Amino acid sequence: MKTLLFHVNSLLAGGIEKVLIELLSGLDPAKYRIKLSIAHNLGELEILRDRIPSYVEVYYILDTPILTNTKKKKVAKNISLPGKLFEDLVLPPFKKMVHTKKLKQLIKDVDVIIDFDMTLAGYTHLFANKKTVAYCHFSFNHYWGGSKRKLDKHAARLSRYSTVVMLCEEMKRNAIELYPSLKDNTIMIYNALDKKNIEALANESLGEWQYLADEQYFLSAGRLAESQKDFTMLIKGYAACVKKYGAKERLVIVGAGPSLPDLQALAKLEGVPDAVIFAGYQSNPYKFMKHCSLFLFCSKFEGLPTVLIEALSLDRPIIATATPTGAEEILMYGKAGILIPPGDVPALCEAIHHLAHNTEQQKIFKENAQEILQRFDISYMVKQFENLVIGN
Repeated sequence: MKTLLFHVNSLLAGGIEKVLIELLSGLDPAKYRIKLSIAHNLGELEILRDRIPSYVEVYYILDTPILTNTKKKKVAKNISLPGKLFEDLVLPPFKKMVHTKKLKQLIKDVDVIIDFDMTLAGYTHLFANKKTVAYCHFSFNHYWGGSKRKLDKHAARLSRYSTVVMLCEEMKRNAIELYPSLKDNTIMIYNALDKKNIEALANESLGEWQYLADEQYFLSAGRLAESQKDFTMLIKGYAACVKKYGAKERLVIVGAGPSLPDLQALAKLEGVPDAVIFAGYQSNPYKFMKHCSLFLFCSKFEGLPTVLIEALSLDRPIIATATPTGAEEILMYGKAGILIPPGDVPALCEAIHHLAHNTEQQKIFKENAQEILQRFDISYMVKQFENLVIGN
């Protein structure tokens, strides 16, 4: 039986964590001993902790208050300047020392190390004679940012791993163009989902939000962090459609994050404070997806946005920004949904107006989506993972 060690820096409620849990849930504990190391113990902020399968052995690297308290405050965006300086300048050498000591113990009986968010690059010297895998969740243009120094640094980090996993064909092509030397150890594995589980969760009651099931509403979901997501564009585009075309549907936003106060203020400024519903973090967003008229996605960049796959699996009509990678591939370059340029508020307004009540176009998108959905099935992804990553 092979022993696998997965690693992430933290376990928040983002897409990376959700994909990781889907993968862990798809692996057979009769075939593998599975460990999960989490760098920071963030306590109550770890909303997805109870979704980790019971057969996974969970280990925290940094779990004492002095090493985690300022990190918690930084994640929650309520850290003071002294606290930030302490976290960024004082703690790193101590964290690295603890990290090194605990990782040495954890990897002794491990066959394959899967760095699921690329935060172990500084410790790969500890993994001699171990198979190492890095998962890349964002486009390389995001990592690079136009700087050759960053490009070279990132290439050096990736070269330390036995295998580098890209989440879509666009990411793989982009990676090989930027880093030709990595061609032979770069592979592509799609994020995947358990369609049956999503459909079962989608049938759950909306609870306090049950009244929405009897209304027409648009939906968006994700972490409220404007550095990556663009809920500002979403709210402005929705408000423009209300003003220009008299759209009656409300906009429901599922998610939590540091940008919430600014987005609430924006909804008020745009004149739609009562029409925009901030539903907060929901452990089951699928019950909201099931009833929405349109699913709206306005990220600035992504790797492979799983939320679009989830919305497709529930037959929702989608309007999405054509992020540098991922969204176009999922929506079959416009065959399975409407794609608009990132940041283009007028385009979002027009797309909402065009698709909201166009049942014929919605039907065409739904039929086309069946082709791509087959490639995101969890059983197919697990087989790829076992063959390409573990080497079964």
